Amino acid sequence: MSRPPAARRTEVWLRGNLRPTVGVAAVAACLAAVVALAVALTGAPLWTALVAAVVLGAVAVPFAVVAGRPRLARRGDELLVHLSPFVVRRVPLEVVECVFHGSQPLESAATAAAGPPLRVGTLVLRLAERAVEWRGRPTFTPWGTWQDGHIICDGRWCEPLTVEVARGVGSRLFEAKRETRPPEPCS
Repeated sequence: MSRPPAARRTEVWLRGNLRPTVGVAAVAACLAAVVALAVALTGAPLWTALVAAVVLGAVAVPFAVVAGRPRLARRGDELLVHLSPFVVRRVPLEVVECVFHGSQPLESAATAAAGPPLRVGTLVLRLAERAVEWRGRPTFTPWGTWQDGHIICDGRWCEPLTVEVARGVGSRLFEAKRETRPPEPCS
């Protein structure tokens, strides 16, 4: 079997994180068990408990699949950005200028009372200022944000973000841009 041309192959740059999804699936399984027990205790037929379990599973499984998708991938001369459950944005590689490792504070009532704010790692992609049509897009905020020409992936919903991961994505960007750049004219 031959490999697909490079323009159609998808190269994953930043994987999704299934850990939060596993927790959601576990909660759904527990809810299904509680519903089944409640149905059994009320004397209702067993099929109603099975229907309840199937409905809860039907909610949890698609969420797990969607959350496990890569956050960033490359296909040809486009960067595929998956920061919304059902939308993948196709960004031309030419407008992505650089990638760097960052962090942002975790904000919650529990962390505010604990003293200095805890921080979560982020991966930041800076887009060219000239690309005004790519300045921002709606996102599922827990996965990341896209505003003012910066795409920021939240480290809690993707593979663990380290300086090495950021360097790897930056190197891939450099190589991809080099591959897609038109050849220099001969003089």
